Amino acid sequence: MGIVSSLGDGVESTRLALFAREEPSPRLPRRFETQLKLPVFEIPDPPASADGAGLPVRFLAHALDEALKNAKLSPEDLRTRRVGIAVGTTVACQLDNIPCHARIRQGDFSDLGPALAYATGMPAEYLRRRLGTDGPALTISNACASGADALMIALEWLRTGRCDLVISGGCDSVSKVAFDGFNALRVCSDAPCRPFDADRSGLNLGDAAGVLILEPPDRAAARGVSVTFELGGAGKSADGFHITQPDPSGRELERAVRLAVSQAGLECRDIDFVNAHGTGTPVNDRVEGAVLNRIFGENLRYQSTKALTGHTLGAAGAIEAIFSCLMLEERRAAASRRCSTPDPELAVPPLAVNTPIRGNAAVSTSLAFGGSNTALVFRRCRPDVPDTGPVPVYAAAFALLPPGVPEREELTVLCRKYGLRRPGRLTQLALAAAERLSPLPRTGADTALITATAYGPAATTCRVLDDILDYPEEEILPTGFSHSVVNAASSYLTTVHGIHGPAFALAGFEDPFREAVDLAQTLLAGKACSRVLLVAADEDSLTSRAVERLRKKGGSVSAEGACALLLSADPAENRLGTLELSPETGGSPRLLPCGIPVSFAEALAAAGPDARTVLERPPEPVWQL
Repeated sequence: MGIVSSLGDGVESTRLALFAREEPSPRLPRRFETQLKLPVFEIPDPPASADGAGLPVRFLAHALDEALKNAKLSPEDLRTRRVGIAVGTTVACQLDNIPCHARIRQGDFSDLGPALAYATGMPAEYLRRRLGTDGPALTISNACASGADALMIALEWLRTGRCDLVISGGCDSVSKVAFDGFNALRVCSDAPCRPFDADRSGLNLGDAAGVLILEPPDRAAARGVSVTFELGGAGKSADGFHITQPDPSGRELERAVRLAVSQAGLECRDIDFVNAHGTGTPVNDRVEGAVLNRIFGENLRYQSTKALTGHTLGAAGAIEAIFSCLMLEERRAAASRRCSTPDPELAVPPLAVNTPIRGNAAVSTSLAFGGSNTALVFRRCRPDVPDTGPVPVYAAAFALLPPGVPEREELTVLCRKYGLRRPGRLTQLALAAAERLSPLPRTGADTALITATAYGPAATTCRVLDDILDYPEEEILPTGFSHSVVNAASSYLTTVHGIHGPAFALAGFEDPFREAVDLAQTLLAGKACSRVLLVAADEDSLTSRAVERLRKKGGSVSAEGACALLLSADPAENRLGTLELSPETGGSPRLLPCGIPVSFAEALAAAGPDARTVLERPPEPVWQL
């Protein structure tokens, strides 16, 4: 493990601070100007960068260095193995450089250095280039569940034999955009946050990165590394309820926790404690507290560590996984800080003091915008669980939007059909592509959703940047910020189609579409679902126009568009034949920036049940100022 946050730099300093009596206090932001008196948990001395990388990636690289050292691994060791990289983030998936945007919107493209740093700074792709590995590299942007989702994907890669070793984690930093955006949602506290307290008033944002290197324990032991705990299970579900609010019933969160406990081979009575998401917001804490009480009853012991670090967004699930492992190692569960008067609506209050435990198993929960729920179970190592191995993947349906679609009339029909108001352009494209599938994806928990994009809802993000430039901070619209997260389209798709299985939003500039197909195969092989709806989309924006000026090779035919693909492991759903991945790089140009090869789309459009469609890697992008 490797970690950096305002709580400490490194695993050992974090271990001490986790149980110390002193509580770190947030301070007003120091990296950007603001009139808002909202404290944050900034890392005071960020690591330097020689390559212009943004803060989230610098935090990530710093945590990775410690994790590699603790794992006794060198970059040379990694190049002899099948290494996967999965990183969760939110901030690093957007061009949030406000001065750069101010120039671009005036038509000044003379200084695109920040845009280049953004294009080459997708965390997983950045690490793959830095380490020289050639396995899968996913940047997951599922809002505040991203770091936990990266760990779930790592577990699936190992369970299915896709990888020998996985570098997984999350990274984020306190940025002006996130700061003003969360304030617009009215969920920030003007005092240190108090999760589960009766007088809680919201969250504080924080910087962090956490990296966990996962591999079978016998392989670690061969180079002298003793492994005591494993990531034993992961459960993921989608509320399909609202873009920002959790489902008040908590049904899907409960299902995610029970799935994780079951996959770990445990019963709920075996869990020592729960490291809860616990943001300090009124609704989140109430729903989560009620769900945990339903699951664990009188045996429930839980805490939130966000009073020590703030809400670190895409890094939260990763650093809280590390906190959970440290508590298991220490055989004591840390107290839930600043909860002096527990909310009387909670049947069981959080832990008031550091509490001795058996040190056998723990649950860590993560909740996110879009109703994305993830639960991880860490437990003492058990005998190896057999790999499930690959399975044939069948294409059940495919749809590609023609240029310029959806037009206003079609969009009006779509919105009326599903009761939507004003979805962003990327969401419009995704919804319209999925609507063209025949058959439409089935509802329920057995269907997973994966979205892939290069730029995400970039036009919406640009409007948020415009608001920051043009209006007082208190007048920024909350809907703009909530629709600027990369998994906004995913949220709408799960809601309108009633999808409650795992939902992942992927972003990147190298080959996110191919990575999405690869992940779909892994989910099907691991029986995390029986079918996957995969939607790839990109929208034209000021950001995309600026960044595409820097792309010297590996450009796309279209700036905007979408496709939808329904995949299944059931031969009865084979309508377009089998789908296979090739490790080779093909010569077909990209249809969209997210990497759909033109030849692949053409082949699928003409395919039948006996077809065999091969997806090659798209040409690698080359960037130059």
